[in-house]
Amino acid sequence: MKSKVIKSTNFFSGRFLKLEEIDWIDGEGNKRKWEVVRRTTGNEIVSIVAVTGEKNVILVSQFRPSVGKYVIEFPAGLCDLTGEAVVDSARRELQEETGYLAESMQKLFVGTISVGLSSEYLTVFLARDLKFVGKKDGREERGITVYEIPIEEVENWINEKKSEGMMSDVKIFGHLSYVEKILRK
Repeated sequence: MKSKVIKSTNFFSGRFLKLEEIDWIDGEGNKRKWEVVRRTTGNEIVSIVAVTGEKNVILVSQFRPSVGKYVIEFPAGLCDLTGEAVVDSARRELQEETGYLAESMQKLFVGTISVGLSSEYLTVFLARDLKFVGKKDGREERGITVYEIPIEEVENWINEKKSEGMMSDVKIFGHLSYVEKILRK
């Protein structure tokens, strides 16, 4: 027998998130329950590994209330504009958060982020041929700091920032490892 979802019941809705209880049947036929967080704006997120012609990586930091610290991460955001293609969401988020436009956007992969908790999934892009055109000054973007770090120095730089009390998104290291293989070709 294959596992399957029977029904999903919403028991909390906020501005950005909702909490649902899922009734499902496992592979042995047992009825089970699970709780999941869903976004009210859709479940797709983009992350952009932006690399300059000088092989510098664009990173950002911003305060994340969920962990109570500033977190270093790649530029990223929600695919929450109706009718906007995923690649266009990535271009928009890169420019909003960093001020860079990318001539080249290469889709790398799509996958889940925290599958035990959330229905979110992430599409990762490699952005190249960057041109700085200026950062937008939206409400959310004001709290974002942009860094341009040589790719070979990212790990040491992040460790230094951690010693200063910041956190980093663990996806940075996996994404960079993947991108470095592409850049060597």
